[in-house]
Amino acid sequence: MRLRDLLVSFGLMWPANALAIDPGETDPAAIMAAVENRDAGDKQVARLQITIKDKAGRERTRVVQSRTLDFEGGTRQLIIFESPADVRNAGLLSVDFEDGSKSDDQWLWLPSLNKTTRISSNDKSGSFMGTDMSYSDMTKKDPSAYAYTMVDANAEVGGEACWLIEAKPITDKEKSETGYMKTHMWVSKDKLLAVQSKAWVIAGKRLKYTKMTDIKQVDGIWIPHKLTVRTTRDGQLESQSILHFTDLKLNQEDVVEADFSEQRLRRGL
Repeated sequence: MRLRDLLVSFGLMWPANALAIDPGETDPAAIMAAVENRDAGDKQVARLQITIKDKAGRERTRVVQSRTLDFEGGTRQLIIFESPADVRNAGLLSVDFEDGSKSDDQWLWLPSLNKTTRISSNDKSGSFMGTDMSYSDMTKKDPSAYAYTMVDANAEVGGEACWLIEAKPITDKEKSETGYMKTHMWVSKDKLLAVQSKAWVIAGKRLKYTKMTDIKQVDGIWIPHKLTVRTTRDGQLESQSILHFTDLKLNQEDVVEADFSEQRLRRGL
């Protein structure tokens, strides 16, 4: 499911023109190829609120702004924290390559340290700014790095017909970067997007559950406006992150290449 694609397994941006695929299709690789290779629009501007709850029930709220731009061979994304004050202007710059053989580039800027840090492959499975999402969750996945299995070709989520597909990383690189042993995805047959997922986290033998709600169209594109991610261990909630879009626009002409540089990242809002 990149804030634009936050892992294709539970992305936050969805295609205007998904590849045609029959609801009776049973080849999981073909289905995931259709999910991956879709037009998700371009020049996105978004603002969202993130509410983080720990196992004691304590809550923290953060607000971020993001901008996304496609380029030949990939996508650039800039995320900057608006509030609270202690993380204001902290940000993440991502360059997401379509070529799975290339490592996606990510840089984290922390004003309090006056330092830009490049996120290494070994660190991409770590938590992004205290949320239940990892740095790897912010990037698109390479289908060739996974083995897919159809678990249920006639699953259902909230009355919506879905395929239930299992994805297992088959390369050491993918296992290390994602930190997942395997993921189950419930893919809507109508919208061709994953409406929920369950991931087995290698470290700590935890489970991560993701669910999309408030799914509505923006410029003809289905977009979930609320994303809930829960991390559990031994059946007990460890933490939860709720992402709620308060604004999202596509095809904004003021999104330009100059927005996606380390200099722009350090400038903040």
